[in-house]
Amino acid sequence: MRVRGGLVVGVCVVVLAGCGAQKAEPAGLTASPTPAASASPTPSPTPAEDAATDLSDAELGIVFVDTPDLTGPAASAHDAVAIFEVEYWRSKTTGATSPALAQFASPELLRKVEYGVQRNSEDGFGFDGTLHITISDVTIDGGTATASVCADYSDVLFTNVDGSAPQSFQEIDFPQYERSTTRLSTFDDGATWRPEDATFEGNSC
Repeated sequence: MRVRGGLVVGVCVVVLAGCGAQKAEPAGLTASPTPAASASPTPSPTPAEDAATDLSDAELGIVFVDTPDLTGPAASAHDAVAIFEVEYWRSKTTGATSPALAQFASPELLRKVEYGVQRNSEDGFGFDGTLHITISDVTIDGGTATASVCADYSDVLFTNVDGSAPQSFQEIDFPQYERSTTRLSTFDDGATWRPEDATFEGNSC
């Protein structure tokens, strides 16, 4: 949101490594929601672009850095990851899961986002400022694809429901970077892709 909105951060990487009782911190995609059965939504098809698209949104507060020079299925996979990151950040900044994710991401990934948003809301965490995202190493393997995502929280401010002044990542001892791998699948030979899962890889990019 990985606060608990991006992919797990700081103490919240606890799902991967385990930890004792510590102060609450924002949660991310590494948090483990309670499994729930749900039908796979039909992905919203969008025409494949000739090249990867820069989906930076100044008003929302998300900037994509060094958009790679990709074409064909790789460009489409890149854009699917970028759209997910936009809607994921929207979910974290608004404190409510973006409706667009239900039609775009897999049920498993959607549950992770919902769980992280809920945890942040319960703990009174919020996000403001600007998130910088770098998408790289887009790899196509038949009907699947993977991409590396680096989230840079340098210009993100963390808010609290208690009304205290927003704080930087240094002030709340939050990692500056979160690195993850997004896995995708295609239903139409690479014209469109659906994000299936995101795996936290570490706090360096």
